[in-house]
Amino acid sequence: MREINKDQPAIWQQLSKEILADYKIFSVSRCKLKNPSNNKSGDFYIIDSNDWVQVIAETPDSRIVMVNQYRFGSRKLSLELPGGMIDHGEDVIEAARRELEEETGFCGESAKIIATLYPNPAIQTNILNVVLIKNCTKQKDTNFDEFEDLTTSLITKQNLIKAVTNGEISHCITIAATTRYVL
Repeated sequence: MREINKDQPAIWQQLSKEILADYKIFSVSRCKLKNPSNNKSGDFYIIDSNDWVQVIAETPDSRIVMVNQYRFGSRKLSLELPGGMIDHGEDVIEAARRELEEETGFCGESAKIIATLYPNPAIQTNILNVVLIKNCTKQKDTNFDEFEDLTTSLITKQNLIKAVTNGEISHCITIAATTRYVL
């Protein structure tokens, strides 16, 4: 582990915040921030969004539940872990269970948070929670959101690692969650 430099950068002070646009799943704000070390200030653009959850769902035979879906930004199919946005006031574990059930019909036991990450702290305020749920089995029908169209597959932990390594999985949030799971 590297040594920590005791001379840390300053924590900038927020002088003002103005919401410029609200797009349902995120808003964009202009924040005026000031560096107390040198009194320089400037405008910074920040994306506010609900926190997210990614689910590592293990079946009793140690396979991982995955979803494949079309992503509008990349305009490609994307192999990913189940997950989504956490509703305002919703518990992280309950959100993980809800997303897993809605997207795959799988339910499980002994859920726990295994990582809390910032997807892009340079411009986003939200947190990604990675939740491990064990002993997952298909118990219900899927209940997709209006614009979701997913297929479900089960893969071994070894094949999950291979899919990340060989580029079959290119969704960075799934890669980050997988890394926390396997390390």
